[in-house]
Amino acid sequence: MSQSFADYYGIDEITFEATGALDPILDVDTRLFIDPALLRITTIPELEDSYAEVNGYFADVVKVIQHIERPNDRMWRKADELLTFPEIGGLSIGYASKGTAGSGMGPKIRAQLLDTVRQVVAAGVDDPAMFELVGIFEEGIGPDRISDMIAKIIGPNLIRFTQRVCSDCGIPMEAFKIAALGVEEDLPVNPLTGRPLILVPREVLRDLPVAEDYSDVRFAAQFNATLREELNSGIGLALREMTAKEKKQKLKENFVRYPEVLAEVIRQYQAAVPVRYDFSDDPTGEVVWYKATKRLPEAAPLDLQLSKQPTVEEVFKIVEAICIHFKRLVEDNQLGQLLYDKDGKPKYESAAQLLFFGVASAYCKANNLDLSPESDAGRGPVDFKVSAGFKEKVLVELKLTSNKQLVHGFQNQLPIYQRAENATHGIYLVVDNGGASAARMNAFGQLVRDAGAQAPKVILVDAIRKESASKADE
Repeated sequence: MSQSFADYYGIDEITFEATGALDPILDVDTRLFIDPALLRITTIPELEDSYAEVNGYFADVVKVIQHIERPNDRMWRKADELLTFPEIGGLSIGYASKGTAGSGMGPKIRAQLLDTVRQVVAAGVDDPAMFELVGIFEEGIGPDRISDMIAKIIGPNLIRFTQRVCSDCGIPMEAFKIAALGVEEDLPVNPLTGRPLILVPREVLRDLPVAEDYSDVRFAAQFNATLREELNSGIGLALREMTAKEKKQKLKENFVRYPEVLAEVIRQYQAAVPVRYDFSDDPTGEVVWYKATKRLPEAAPLDLQLSKQPTVEEVFKIVEAICIHFKRLVEDNQLGQLLYDKDGKPKYESAAQLLFFGVASAYCKANNLDLSPESDAGRGPVDFKVSAGFKEKVLVELKLTSNKQLVHGFQNQLPIYQRAENATHGIYLVVDNGGASAARMNAFGQLVRDAGAQAPKVILVDAIRKESASKADE
């Protein structure tokens, strides 16, 4: 069963929340990121100088880049060294390729970033804040990469924050070498990995950094008449069909051609007031799933039993029972409200996946079932793999009805995953959030009926928001 840091160490929820730290889930990365803009307004004592440190670091990078005469010369190599940002393990935030271990920034992306910044500096923009915005115009750099860069720079401050929180809460620490920072510090242990864990203040986290607000080519075009005319004369008509990669390329080209545009985007970015992630509403469903599901076995018990050497059919029945229980909890026990934000807007599919993960892991623990949220054995990750021993595997793929790949997932994706995992049984858990028309759902239903007994079992969960009884009577 998944467990949070505070729960493992027996710290009361209110007490830990008062520290200001994110309570990380020990086996699942929380998909939030350190937003450098939020460092400007942080109230955390250990981080009060962090933004100045970030700005100073990137100012030094710009100075080195200004002295580059040709690729791969001494100054180029120095700049490349300064732009090396190995991921600091133990933060438990961002995107991870598997479990809670991310990837950091490799040499190819680093060289690409250096070349772009060199062009921008040569064009006349030397504001170090451009590094906070590179994610909007550089392919391969997203919020996770920016977060890694910032974490490397302010890592010592995050460690001091972690040490204070642990001291205040009586959480034991031991000495660890932090290779990315070249230091040895006392830190708490992640009991699942035996590695150090570094806490991050909630108030510097966002689901998408403020910089993402400036990623629209049209936004940049308003600051330059020539660029605006270009877009209005035809290029703009294709913008809506551009991929994210194409938009980044377009922004990069224009920032080099029209450096005053980038300068104005930076100015507006720095003048904007950043907004912290709303943990009470949890609009992307990153944390609420854990609180909502950790006590489910006591509040809504589910009697599950397996033999000592279960067959795959037995495992399938257990997994099916968990899926049906999840369906009941969503449909009858108001768990479905967690799939919508405070304005009634559906959350991302990942929110439903995490909610099912929390439900399933709570009931799997008591039955000696291993629940894995992803698998890299095939062409891509499967949402959930449940196994009892090596051979007995059942895969569960969850999709919202709003997902355009709903049919593809049933016909192709889950069967491919089953073959890759040598799993003979699969369940396609379809959560209806009202994102598909009646005609589309009828067509999908007919497809399932025509697929035959060898197809994955489909379980449909009605998560469409219902009017409360009081409102319906008005």
